[in-house]
Amino acid sequence: MEAGSDAFKNLLEDSAREAYLRPWHRLERGLRLNRIRIFIEEIAPQYEMTKEDRDKFFDFLLKALDKKLLNTLKVVQYDQDTQRIVTIRGLEIKRNAEGVLKWAFSAKKMKTEGTRKKKKEELPSVSTEIKPAESDKIEE
Repeated sequence: MEAGSDAFKNLLEDSAREAYLRPWHRLERGLRLNRIRIFIEEIAPQYEMTKEDRDKFFDFLLKALDKKLLNTLKVVQYDQDTQRIVTIRGLEIKRNAEGVLKWAFSAKKMKTEGTRKKKKEELPSVSTEIKPAESDKIEE
């Protein structure tokens, strides 16, 4: 009986590992939340986030997920090999003059004029890759 339970336990562990190998839009909600938590922990030092900042930021991303803002591959760049979120496009994080951390999704939308396809402007994004700090501030 002991050998059977070990085999079953190994099967469950293997299927849990394989679950994160799926594309972002195929991950279940709980798995996405886990990856979002890891993403926050990875970017926290870059933005000098306190525990309270991380908790509030997680709540913000949780609400964004529930509003289906984080459902597409265009918004969330997820690396299936490392099983990590690399970038969330359109997300901005800045510290204001008072030193308070602010975050928001960029409100920039592409305007369509004429019939020709215009070159897309680069949306701001938050990434686990370290970049030099910008001086822009998020409007309150």
